[in-house]
Amino acid sequence: MPLFNKKFESKPIPVRQGRCNTGHPVATEDLDDFRQISLTLGNKELRFADGIWMHSSRKGDVDDMLRLNRKFRALEEENNMCNLKIEVMLDLLAEHATELNELKPKEK
Repeated sequence: MPLFNKKFESKPIPVRQGRCNTGHPVATEDLDDFRQISLTLGNKELRFADGIWMHSSRKGDVDDMLRLNRKFRALEEENNMCNLKIEVMLDLLAEHATELNELKPKEK
């Protein structure tokens, strides 16, 4: 009896069959049904919009909140751009002032 004999042999693994929907209809769900998710707990109503739950008493509140959030983000970006422009202009002004100060002593 050999010492290193295989006692167990594994069975060959069957090849997986590709998944396809040949015999089944394609799922056609309207995603608009899932965009307006609301939860009512007692007399409070929460609506899920833009990745967060918001308290609202009517449907228009959420739409107004989303519109205001988008407007707020746009105004923040515009404010950041204006601050950047001011920084660049101040740098240019400082550079120009130093050049003028260097030229003044040479003229005398």
